Amino acid sequence: MSRRKSSILLPFNLNATKTVNQTDENATALRTTIKTPQFKTPANRRRRTVVEIVEPELDENDLEEFEDLKRKMWSVYRVSDLNSFDHTKPTTFPRYGRILSRYLVSSFSTQAVTLQAKFVLKPDIQGFDQEDLPVHIKVEDVQLSQPRLVYEGLLLSARKSEESKADGVVHLPVLLARGPLSVRDKVHHCLSAVFSSSINEVSFPTDDMHWMIAAWSGFINESRNNKEVSFMYGIPSRTDTIQCQYSVNFIKDLWSCIHDMDNRDVELSEVKRFYSSLIKHTANTVGLNLTNAPLIMYKTPDFELHTVGKVKVNTLEFIPRILHFIADLCEKKLET
Repeated sequence: MSRRKSSILLPFNLNATKTVNQTDENATALRTTIKTPQFKTPANRRRRTVVEIVEPELDENDLEEFEDLKRKMWSVYRVSDLNSFDHTKPTTFPRYGRILSRYLVSSFSTQAVTLQAKFVLKPDIQGFDQEDLPVHIKVEDVQLSQPRLVYEGLLLSARKSEESKADGVVHLPVLLARGPLSVRDKVHHCLSAVFSSSINEVSFPTDDMHWMIAAWSGFINESRNNKEVSFMYGIPSRTDTIQCQYSVNFIKDLWSCIHDMDNRDVELSEVKRFYSSLIKHTANTVGLNLTNAPLIMYKTPDFELHTVGKVKVNTLEFIPRILHFIADLCEKKLET
């Protein structure tokens, strides 16, 4: 059963602004009075206690290479090592395109379709392991006068994959994909079969969502049309959602009360305090306790994240930040 699009919208802007725009004395009190709830960690699960905020060393020209990824909703997949994938000779890519094209046409045998797949190296995308270069995959319906894009995927390497990489294979553990689910499934089935790999959807567990929200809160920006940050929660055993909106300034000020922005290391205790502060603020202002409500979406003027493994980035500078985190997450999942 799909979730209903309707949601309960809680306007927090006025209260949120009043809460934070106070004196330094109150900000100090916030650090000491908010109690962090105790979360039990399963024994069989390794949990990070500190994360370094990595700022990719990219100039404006490098960022322009991410332009094609902007303002698109991507589904995230993790990919095991690709066997017999000849990334050193781009001349073999037309053959991969023909294999994928024939497979897709035969898969949609009940429909009159003319699909053309293309594989292209993307060496201009910087900030990742440059031994295994990113690969861009496009599938277009070319039976019309104007080709229509039906699938787009980008295979990315990890930031540092030397230790986990096996010899003789191509290590591109991250796949960003978009297009109808029926086409995505067929494309990924073909890639898995041809290159003896496995391609699986990636979700963003609650812990990972909390890390991303906290670590990037100090960098979010207001846009001309959007000055708010939204948290969407699911209601257990129901299809309704609750959406809480805060001003960008409230989120940034709250994080600055908890974390020193000059420190690139974010501690687990800071992440817990930040999120519990938002929950406490909600309870104090409208009497709604969201402690047990699962967070399913986080949206800022710069980007939005969905726990089902979807991401959309509107600001170029956030693309490498988010891609690096996703790459590390996929790498960790492959290792375990």
